[in-house]
Amino acid sequence: MIDIVLLVLKIGILILLYLFIWQVVKTAVATVRAPAGAAAPDVALPEGSRPLAVFTPAEREARREERLTERTMAGEKLDFTGHIDPRLIVEQSPIVPAGVVFPLSGWITVGRASSSDIVLDEHFVSSTHARFVPRGSFYYVEDLGSTNGTFVNEKQVSGEARLKLDSRVRVGETVFRYEE
Repeated sequence: MIDIVLLVLKIGILILLYLFIWQVVKTAVATVRAPAGAAAPDVALPEGSRPLAVFTPAEREARREERLTERTMAGEKLDFTGHIDPRLIVEQSPIVPAGVVFPLSGWITVGRASSSDIVLDEHFVSSTHARFVPRGSFYYVEDLGSTNGTFVNEKQVSGEARLKLDSRVRVGETVFRYEE
């Protein structure tokens, strides 16, 4: 009787082993036959799902900016630009008294040159040192290749940096605070 039970168990284990090998071979063949660009998903996708779209870097940046905008429940963009009054307030400077307000509208240049919108006749300021540029509802500061650099919150700007509420911008020895 025990011999029959052992024989049945051996046959059952062999059947399970063959089923396992058959499943592995079936999966391998399906993977090899898949189209060149299609990779098998790691998880089961819901019915009717579509593959992920591929975007260029410019399209990704535009989508990122789109997501950053505030929206209403209906999906319309909120426009607060009529209520925003961007300005730079001098916090400390050897030239300009503290508390002086420079309103930001359009492109504003800072430097020693008399053609600059904000003239800072300091030793550490280049003739065309930096520029404040509006993009959408945000302002950015760009360093224009100055010798001593432009700093936002004590970090040197390489290229440009987005200004946030109460950002500290240092040009030479003058420190501005950005407000809206």
